[in-house]
Amino acid sequence: MNTISVIGAGTMGRGIAQAAALAGYQVVLFDMTDEILAGALDQIRTSIDKGVARGKTAVATAEQAKTAFTLATSLTAAAQTDLVIEATPEDLALKQQIFRTLDEAAPPPTILASNTSSLSINALAGATNRADRFIGLHFFNPAHIMKLV
Repeated sequence: MNTISVIGAGTMGRGIAQAAALAGYQVVLFDMTDEILAGALDQIRTSIDKGVARGKTAVATAEQAKTAFTLATSLTAAAQTDLVIEATPEDLALKQQIFRTLDEAAPPPTILASNTSSLSINALAGATNRADRFIGLHFFNPAHIMKLV
C-alpha cells in the first residue's frame, strides 16, 4: 500500500492526511473546492513545521511529508488509491452517497474506510458492493498526534 486518499479536509481529515504523509504515504486530499483544499494544505504544512520546531518530527520526514499531497475536487480522482478514508460530517445519507460514488470509481482492490464515530459501519458498507473491503477506521483527535486508531 502506497497511496491513501482522505475524503474531507476538515479537522479530522487534515489530521488523518498529515498522519499518513508523516508515515511515508502519498496522500490524495479531497474536498469540495480548491480554496478549502489550499487552506487545509497550508494548515497541514504549518502543523508539520510546528512538529519540527518542537523536536517531534525530523526535518527530512517533514520535508517528505509536505510534498506527499495531491489535492482533488473529484471523488473519482480521489478513489484511485489503495485506501480511501472518509472523514466527512456525521450524516448517514451524505456518507452513503460518497461511498456509492467511491465504490463505482475505485479499482477493485481499493479498501474503503470510514472515520465515523457514531454511524453503523454496516449501513455505510451496505451502500457499496465491497462490504468485504470496507472497514471502520476511527482516529482519535488530533489524529496526527494521537497514536490511537
